[in-house]
Amino acid sequence: MMAAGYTVRIFLAYGLRTPMQPTDPLTLWKSLGVGLRLAVLLSYVLAMGPIYFALFESSPWQATFGKRLLTIHVTGDEGQRVSLARSSGRWIARFFLGLFGGSLVSIITIAVTEKRKAIHDYSADTLVLKGRPASSGSLGVWRLVAAFGLPFLVTVGIYMAVLTAPSSPQTCVLEFLK
Repeated sequence: MMAAGYTVRIFLAYGLRTPMQPTDPLTLWKSLGVGLRLAVLLSYVLAMGPIYFALFESSPWQATFGKRLLTIHVTGDEGQRVSLARSSGRWIARFFLGLFGGSLVSIITIAVTEKRKAIHDYSADTLVLKGRPASSGSLGVWRLVAAFGLPFLVTVGIYMAVLTAPSSPQTCVLEFLK
């Protein structure tokens, strides 16, 4: 998110894009249409890492960089490597459960259950195990590019769309008529 913000600032500083008019964030938010507001929310969600977590936990590493450093990895309940779909579902469960107090419940379930599973691991049928996976392989450059590049490009695009969006329907009509 910071890299995208700095990139947009560079674009604006060099005049590659210019905002329609300077305005405060609240006024800007109120002036956006539904589509751009949803795009801003999408940018926020992408910054939370769904692509990163899904691609890395379903990779031969079966772990993100942090999990790799801690020597833990994600598997299915039977010990197999998780699919991209299951890893995505695990992230979605963690995200939405976290919004409603699931993080606290996860801490409790990790502390008191036999398999030490978080609540999102129960919903995705996954486990986090100590050690490295049995069949460790290369991460793949495409995963790095996709995990970091896609959210970056989407966020820069959304920033640019928001900053150059007309502030009102009347301005939009005037810009169209020019």
